[in-house]
Amino acid sequence: MPVTLKDIAEKAGVTAATVSMVINNKPNISEATRKKVLKIARELSYYPNVIARGLATRKSNAIGVIVPNLASSFVVRILQGIKSTNRDIDYTVQLFDTIGQKESESQLFQRLARERRIDGIILISALVPEEELHVFKDENVPCILVARECDILDSVFVNNMQGARDATSYLIQKGHKSVACVICDKPNVPTQDRLNGYKAALQENGIEYNDSLVYKTDDVAVDNGMQIFDQIRAQAPETTAVFVPAGDMVAIGIIKEAKKQNVIVPDSLAVVGYDDLPAAEVIEPTLTTVRQPKLEMGDYAINMIVDKLEGRESGIKHKELHTKFIVRESA
Repeated sequence: MPVTLKDIAEKAGVTAATVSMVINNKPNISEATRKKVLKIARELSYYPNVIARGLATRKSNAIGVIVPNLASSFVVRILQGIKSTNRDIDYTVQLFDTIGQKESESQLFQRLARERRIDGIILISALVPEEELHVFKDENVPCILVARECDILDSVFVNNMQGARDATSYLIQKGHKSVACVICDKPNVPTQDRLNGYKAALQENGIEYNDSLVYKTDDVAVDNGMQIFDQIRAQAPETTAVFVPAGDMVAIGIIKEAKKQNVIVPDSLAVVGYDDLPAAEVIEPTLTTVRQPKLEMGDYAINMIVDKLEGRESGIKHKELHTKFIVRESA
């Protein structure tokens, strides 16, 4: 026999009307009561008729998560944060991978915003320009932008400038006067904020900024780092340290090529990465890097979107998180 609202109410010590309000995400229910009712509903294997409820409420009880590349360790950690949130939510999560294609993202935005098959969207590190995000605002679809600050949508982002400043200052305080910087031209990497942090640290320590010590790469792979190492050795052999806001994989490529050419890290060349990916602890020497709070970004994003969908938040809201400098062996 199927479980009824009355069954849940009796076990929870509340009225069937209260259970109905919880199941249908109505306001004016205490968080303690909401959690208790949902916990008992799960224990009794109660599954509401989502299709019928959707027809009545014009809600799908689904949240879409759009990612640029599911193979990215950075994206995977944010998704883990979304999944592992300790909040009881009555929403399914649908994942959309655009494989880093700008056109795919733009078309997907238009379709999801206008078809209304999902109630809200979490968008991780979009490649498209801000004007194309207006479709969510125009169609009144709640959207949280993750890993990028945005004026027109809610956002969860990291203070990348401070993270870069901390890393560069650390190298300078270790006695390095010639600190190279490796940036990435990919549009979903917050290059300018990180470059500004590098410049700020130089200025604060009385070191003149030298544009020739800034190297650019068009991707964030190990091979790119290996190529950058050769450029540094050819163009600025006096360099004793390199900060790599382009990311950990590029930094790892620099370390690999340095070892191949018998350049000892960190004795002859100190290397600092950015992101604190799992590979940072595997490479020898282990990589000193800037950790982004990826799990926290995912956790904040799912809670922000649920609060918006259930009417507990209104207006545009931004959450800035802070990086952490992780000292290991490479610097």
